[in-house]
Amino acid sequence: MNKEFKNLSIDCLTEEQRKHHEKVVNSPIRIMQVGEGNFLMSFFDWMVDRAIKAGNFDGSIALTCPLNYDGKIKTLNNQDMLYTVIQRGFRGEEEIFETDILSVFSKVFNYNVEWDTFMNIAEMESLDVVISNTTEAGLAYKKVELENVSEDGLYPGKLTAFLMHRFEVLGNISKKLLIFPCELVAENGRVLKEYVFKHLEDFGASQECKTWVEENCVFLNNLVDRIVPGYPRDEEEFYFEKLGYKDGAMSMCEPFFLWAIEGSEEFDKILPLKASGLNVQWLDSLHDTQLLKVRILNGSHTLITPQSILKGFKQVDEVVEDETMKAYLNETLEKEILPSLKNKTGNKEEFASTVLGRFRNPHIKHKLESISMNSVSKFSNRLWPTVKSYIEDNNKLPENMMVGLAGLIRFYQVEKTESGFVGHDFKGNKYKVFDTPEVLDFMYNANVKFEEKNEDYVRYVLSNEKIWGEDMTKYLNIVEVVTEKKQSMEKEYEPVC
Repeated sequence: MNKEFKNLSIDCLTEEQRKHHEKVVNSPIRIMQVGEGNFLMSFFDWMVDRAIKAGNFDGSIALTCPLNYDGKIKTLNNQDMLYTVIQRGFRGEEEIFETDILSVFSKVFNYNVEWDTFMNIAEMESLDVVISNTTEAGLAYKKVELENVSEDGLYPGKLTAFLMHRFEVLGNISKKLLIFPCELVAENGRVLKEYVFKHLEDFGASQECKTWVEENCVFLNNLVDRIVPGYPRDEEEFYFEKLGYKDGAMSMCEPFFLWAIEGSEEFDKILPLKASGLNVQWLDSLHDTQLLKVRILNGSHTLITPQSILKGFKQVDEVVEDETMKAYLNETLEKEILPSLKNKTGNKEEFASTVLGRFRNPHIKHKLESISMNSVSKFSNRLWPTVKSYIEDNNKLPENMMVGLAGLIRFYQVEKTESGFVGHDFKGNKYKVFDTPEVLDFMYNANVKFEEKNEDYVRYVLSNEKIWGEDMTKYLNIVEVVTEKKQSMEKEYEPVC
């Protein structure tokens, strides 16, 4: 019988923790956060908590969810906006098992249905920072009218409405507003700024408003790094026992973390994280750091995830401990990914070795299902540049990358059910597929359109410029190679009669 645990609330806090919580929830909102996912809560919010406790930051965070799925929002509100971050792994040779109850939020809401709350925060002079993580799919431009942006807009459109309202109410306020898009997109700050200015034009913003955004809103390219598997669903009872309470929003992460930001260290005075002893780096250029992180760590995740789910794996550590998959990943890194980085990125071999060690962390149960979300845009951003670089250098396709692409296409052979889109692995077991409606609808229709998944099917899928960013079929003999890799993969798992 499962033991009954009380739910996390202020009643679970010590007197000192309760005073801290009361201070935070009554402090001015200085940060608007769009993204309630495990990553920001275990990375950025955890750092803000450290800065508050160090006495360096006097403020709180308003949190909203980018999509109209507010389960986490409801959980946090039921827990007095408290939650737990659990660090497990190694720091050097030292084994780490640390738990922290975080109190950083003073407002937790869903801006998809509470638009007025979002606009009210725009009016606050105390606001210093806007931060987001809406995944690569969320950092996109979608033409929309201003009057419909609250319902139909993506994050860049909603942010634009937020900034316009701030200017309308506060006028030409000279205070800098730091804007951090943490979506894993190259030059994410520049990209978000470009989309905001498109929306300013669409929404008929005045020249004065555009000038204010240009001069006082600082869009910062940045790179985040921490492996965050999130809620430990398979071990929740173990952690409830350790914590002494039930926490529906707790999140697991590794001890390692890095936030690299392209900008002046003067901004650390506004958001004093480096001053609080945290691993935040203000850099003149993010280029080399970005390439290492995205192509090696994130690229490896995206490469192995679809095909590993098809083979029945559930977690990253299982994949990298499997001899065949480990050899495949090591060979891909050595022969295809690392050479594409040329000689511009420092000790790439050492970084790759460190990453593989982090993947093997036995305490981090990083579920492949969570990594698989939006895999199409992830492949385009994280792996396709490596493919094109390899083609340029070798005038042929990278074999292992094509296996990854073949696995991705097979992964998206989906069916539509009442509970969403599902695929079937090589043994016939169901798995869920999460992506944008545009991608899922296209992949579903392709699956229906082509009864036989031959070269015509692969050509049709790879030629969709809207989902991949370009027509992939124009590159060498990619259709034939990917088709062959896909069929070979499937044949390997055919039942023996």
